[in-house]
Parts: sequence; C-alpha cells; structure tokens
Amino acid sequence: MGAAALSTHYRPDIDGLRAVAVIPVVLFHSKISLFGVGLFPGGFVGVDIFFVISGYLISNILLHDIRRDQFSILTFYERRIRRIFPALFAVLLFAACAAFVILLPGALGEMDYFGTHLFGATFFYSNYQFMSETGYFAAAAEDNPLLHLWSLAVEEQFYIVFPVYLYLVSRFFRDRPGLVTMAVLLVSLVYSIYLVQNNPAAAFYSTPARAWELMLGAMIAIYPRKAPMDQRLAQLLTVAGSGFIIYSILFYSEAMRFPGAAALTPCVGAALILYTGQSNVTQVSRLLSTGAFRYPGLISYSLYLWHWPVLVFYRLYAITPLTHAETAMLLAVMTAAAWASWKFIEAPFRTRNVLARQKPLFAAGAGVMLVSAAAGAIIGFNDGFPGRVPDQVNRILAAKGDRAKIERCEIVIPEEAGKAAPTKICMIGANNPDKVTFAVWGDSYAEMLTPGIDAAAKRAGVKGILFNRNACSPLLGHDRLVKGIAGCPDSAAAAIAYLTGHPEISHIFLISRWTWHAEGIGYKNDEGPQAFTRDPLTESLSVEENRRVFKRSFERTLAQLQLLGRQVAVVTSTPEMGWNIPAIAARANIFSRDLEFRLSIKEYTDRQAFVTEVFNENKERYGLTFIRPHEEMCDAEYCAVFDGEKPVYSDDDHITQTYALKLSHLFDPIFQEMAHKHKQELPPRDAHN
Repeated sequence: MGAAALSTHYRPDIDGLRAVAVIPVVLFHSKISLFGVGLFPGGFVGVDIFFVISGYLISNILLHDIRRDQFSILTFYERRIRRIFPALFAVLLFAACAAFVILLPGALGEMDYFGTHLFGATFFYSNYQFMSETGYFAAAAEDNPLLHLWSLAVEEQFYIVFPVYLYLVSRFFRDRPGLVTMAVLLVSLVYSIYLVQNNPAAAFYSTPARAWELMLGAMIAIYPRKAPMDQRLAQLLTVAGSGFIIYSILFYSEAMRFPGAAALTPCVGAALILYTGQSNVTQVSRLLSTGAFRYPGLISYSLYLWHWPVLVFYRLYAITPLTHAETAMLLAVMTAAAWASWKFIEAPFRTRNVLARQKPLFAAGAGVMLVSAAAGAIIGFNDGFPGRVPDQVNRILAAKGDRAKIERCEIVIPEEAGKAAPTKICMIGANNPDKVTFAVWGDSYAEMLTPGIDAAAKRAGVKGILFNRNACSPLLGHDRLVKGIAGCPDSAAAAIAYLTGHPEISHIFLISRWTWHAEGIGYKNDEGPQAFTRDPLTESLSVEENRRVFKRSFERTLAQLQLLGRQVAVVTSTPEMGWNIPAIAARANIFSRDLEFRLSIKEYTDRQAFVTEVFNENKERYGLTFIRPHEEMCDAEYCAVFDGEKPVYSDDDHITQTYALKLSHLFDPIFQEMAHKHKQELPPRDAHN
C-alpha cells in the first residue's frame, strides 16, 4: 500500500491553494470585469480545486487512523461536524433573517423556494434539488441565496460512503488500494464525461459524477511521496500545475460543457501542486505559503459560505445592476464576515473550546438540524408568509403563477425517430372533431401562447396538438450547448417523425424565442452566459456560427415541412423585457423605489434584426405566413409592461396566460380558413367556453 507511513504535518501551501480556489469563485460570482469583459470567466473551477484538496486531506487523516488501528466512524463525523456545522448554520440563520426581509412571498415564489432549499441544505441534498430544478421555469439561479451549498452537499454525501470504503479497501486490498481507487475514479470520470453530453445538469450536480475529483486527491494520499524528487522536475510539475489552474480560471467559461473532461485541467493542476509539495519545497509552494495566500486560505471555508448570500441579498435589494463601488463594498463586507466567522465560530469549535465532548456535540448538531429543517418546512407550508407584504404586492406577484396550464397530454416515442427522446404531446382546440388538422411546435413560447391558440381553435371548431419542449427550438439539427439542456435535436426529429406519420395535420405553427436561439444569449438583465449552438455542419463554436446554425436549421426545417406538404405559420417572438417584471415591480413597491422599466419598439426591432432578416429571406420560397404578437403589444414607441394594474409578463420574457388570451384573435384568420377548407361548421363566437 504505497509508502509505509503518512505525514499529517501542517502544510501552509495547502492553505495558499485554498485561497487560489476560493478567490476566483468569489470574483467570478461578483462579476468583476474590465471594459465589460469578465476577468475570471472560469472562476467556478475553484470548487473543483476544493474537491481535490478535500479528498487529499480527508484521506490523509483517515489513512493515518486506519494504519494505527484508530479508525472510528464516530470520530470522523465528530471532525466533520466541528468543521462544517458551526459556520454553515450561522450562515443559514443569517440567510433566513435576510430572506424574511428581502425575498418575495407566494406559492413557488422566492421565499417558498428558499424554504425548500433551506430544508435541503440542512440535510445536505441540495445538489439534487438544483439538479431537478434546471427546468425552464425554475427559480433564477442568481436569485437563490443558497445555491452555492450544492458543493457542500456533494462533499458530505461523498463522505457518508468514503470512510467505510477506504477502511475496507485498506483491509481487504492491502497491496492494491490505489488500484481499486483508481478504477472507481475512472468509472466516475467516464460517467461524468457521458453525462456532460447527455444530461448536463446531472453531470454538474450529482455526486457520482463529481466523486472522481475527490478521489484524485485521495490517490495522492494513498501514494504519498516521502523522498524528495529531482528539484528541477518538482519545479516543472508545480509550474505546470499552476499553469493548468490559471488557464482554467482565465479561459474557461460558463458556456462550455462542464465538468467532464474539461474539469481534468484544474483538478490535475491542483493534484500536481499537492503531490510535489509532500516532499519538495518549490517556488510555487513558497509563494502559496506567504501570508498573501495563506491568510485568505485560512478563512476560505467561511468566505465561500458567506460570499454568495451577501451578493444575492444585496443584488435583490438594489434591484438595479451594481456599481463598481457597491461591488467593492460587498467584497469588503463578505471578507469581514468570513474573518469574524472563522475567528469566533469556526476556530472555537475546531479547537474544542466549545462542546468539547462528543455526545453534547452530536446532540447540538442534531438540534440545529431539526430547527433549521423545521424553519424550512414552515416557510414552505406558509407560501413564504404573503401577509408580511402589502396586498398590492401580492396582486402583482400573482402574475408569476399566471402561466399556461395545458391538459390532455401524453408521452410519445415515435418509432421513426430512432433514439428520439420521449416527447409530450397535448391536444388543444375543439373537443368534438375526430380529425387533428394543425400542430403547434416550439419551446416555452409555444406553451406560453397556447391558451390563446386554444381559444381561437375552439371558436373555429378545429382540433390540433401542442408539440413542445422548453428551451428547445423547433428546428432540425439545432443543438444548444447549455447546462441542463440536452437532446433538443432528438426532440425535433421526434416532431418530424410524428408529423410524417400524421398527414392529416395540414398546418404547422412554429413558435419560439427565436433570437435567444440565434444569438445564444438572453436580453439585458437576463443575459447570463454566452451559449453556443451547433448542427451537423458545425466545425467550431462562435457567436457568428450561432447565427449560421440558426439560418441552416431554420431552412432545413422549412424544407422538410415543405416536402411533407404542410403550410407553415411562423409566430414571431413576443418582446423580451430583460427584467423579471412581477419580481422587480413587487420589490420596488416594498422598498418604495420609483423605477421605470420599459422596452422601446426600436430596442425590440434591433434585438430581432437578424432573425427578421432570416424570416424575410425564406418568406416567398416556403410560402410562410407570419403572426406578429408585438404589433398588438407595442405602440409606436413602447411595448406594454402592464395591462391596467396587472403585469403582462410572468417573468422577464414570458407573457401571462391572461394576456395570451387577449392575443387569441391573431390566430382567428388561419383557423377560420382551415375550418372553411375542411368544411367544418363554425360554432357560435362564445363556444370557446
């Protein structure tokens, strides 16, 4: 089993490496930029570096105890409680108090989600909560003050199994524990690479897909180097490791598929520094051991815990984008909070100055968990206490739940589509006709407009289907490379296969957030990371290629539908506000802010310019009909934000079900023509009820 003995002496360079991990994360989340360009676009890899460090240190401690027959699972968990619980639950207490003041109430609102996530954070399974919430209408990540605790959940889940695993392999594979661990590491890595392509959300959040990063650190502990290596080689390895980390921080971005193989670069970089530092002092280890790195490393755990809630709550309170001065102030506040947390909360528990004995510690740990979980449950069961805000705020927030509710749905897997993903198909329009004559195909915008389409179809007495998948365009071969979104080309193939098998469907409505798919980025405050798309002809990814992919995919889809003899109506995008209208309007009311959020018609047309050009190029060739909701929603200068006292939008870009019904008349001409063509008797005008 590797070398005979393990050194557990303090290594200041590891504290320095912790600083290298946490500082980029903090600056990345703080959106530090120069001339509009983010300075640390890959700062999120700091979490991966933390995983490697943690795997190394914990394995070192466990192996030290195992080899001296001092292994105790209770002692291990006592150490974890002392290390993790005090600062964590202090932050959760702060977050709960801040949430009560700042977060908005309502079913599935900010406070409701907070209660759910508080419960999940308490029992260390929040990573799986976030993995399941990557659906299109999930609470915005940047508004979630407990989002960062997913990584802590991964670690703690890993350490439920790992101590027992390491004890067993050390006993039953005395000469080959490293080989067994390497095998498990490779399985986890391959699984992560597979998930990155097929289920990005699971690749990012699931513990099995992240386990290899912790086990990489464990491998260094299993095979420690006691004797110094050649100094020139040691210098080279640490420089290479530093280079890998720096490259990841500076040149990675949220747009890439991660972790998977991409995580090897920062993880191997951290592993090289940890490995050489066991037996050699290098220029890199000297630098990491200086106070400039070591002191931030000492408070790294508290800094990681505090930085995100401080940022999120202040951003929500401020409403408008932060200034550089505000960002600098927040960096100072979170650093001060982290230092105080380390000094007065972490240190006393870790040095046994508080709750020195094991039983009282376990009892206290169980107690705070129960209180925290109860608080989360109470918040959730009471819809975030809507009574704490004025009635006007609750009326505004009602728009968040005013979304399309589609029934009569089924899951289909067309055989012709091969490996196509299961797809939801919903019946819309009149109930009585046996013949389905039209299809609505698109993303969440298709679902959003369906109440209006359904009402118009019922008036005309025609029946159709809704074929949609949120965040996936209705375009053949169009693949959007974004975390949490996968299988869009398969869904498009399934749609075409279904339409091929149902020739009675004569009219197709294509509805989508077109510019989002063509440009790869949201609008204004909803921008998020730049995403890239590809199709079978893509050789390299870029913003320009995004547009080429969109154009090719749009023409490819129209050609296929023309081949099938279908008539196509393209519904142009509704205006994107770039602000979560119900949320900011409600928060502005609570904090008495006089804010005006409007979108000019010029801003809308500028945003849609490229897509409009593509549409116009194909209009005559494919005989397209266009339905333009913005002509109803906008006047000569601005687009509607409120309809009376009710918000037009349920978030930053999706209109409410109530407003979708007001747009239903836009679809009347096509449905009336269809009804006449198919010789169907038109029902009275009030038949939509």
